[in-house]
Amino acid sequence: MIMDTPLFDIHLINGNITLFIGAHTEPFKKDILNSSLLGELASISKQSNSKELLWADYVDTVGKIGWIIKSREFKRQEFPTKCLLKIVELGMGSLLSKEEKQTLATAFSQLKKTEGHSSAIKSFLDKLHTNAFVANEETTAPGSTQSPVATSTRLTLITHNASIITLQVAFKTRDGIGIDILDQPLLDTIKDGNTNLWLMVSSLDARQYENVRATVIKKIGNRINTDLLQVAKSACPV
Repeated sequence: MIMDTPLFDIHLINGNITLFIGAHTEPFKKDILNSSLLGELASISKQSNSKELLWADYVDTVGKIGWIIKSREFKRQEFPTKCLLKIVELGMGSLLSKEEKQTLATAFSQLKKTEGHSSAIKSFLDKLHTNAFVANEETTAPGSTQSPVATSTRLTLITHNASIITLQVAFKTRDGIGIDILDQPLLDTIKDGNTNLWLMVSSLDARQYENVRATVIKKIGNRINTDLLQVAKSACPV
């Protein structure tokens, strides 16, 4: 018996992946996207590629405009020779059901295939380049002909019950930054002993956000048209 693929749609927020799983109203999705974009703009306003500052400023901003933070976690996880999909599954762990993991894999596959939406792919890759940093690693791999690139990305997944799971992950690649990192084992752990996974579970307080919605839209201004991209969407059942 073949299971129907759950409804989902993917957006990029200034190059960061946001995935809605299940049926959500358009106003709810707009509130999540706009408030997340404001958090993103706040996190990059200091012109810093510090992973810790990017995360702290993002969390602080969304927490002030209606995101109710239920839990936060900082940890270091080894993930040698993995793709981004597997690292996200590892980072979110038991927070994702088997069906949600399958939907995540399907969504990543759809994102990779969006050749007709090259601006989205460019946005994703540009963000990884922007977030690149110098990693103080313990050793350099012998025989390596290419310097590793260390960078980070943040992914937000909204489950069918409107829970918001946000994961920031830092990793390195010796094969350059390309779209294949989504599903090919090209990523490795940065050997610096530092935190490489930042996780937050939250929800949107609609009543609180309603009081700041107009302010959020005003603050993000035209970035709402340039930095929010809908990339892929699951097909509706016939």
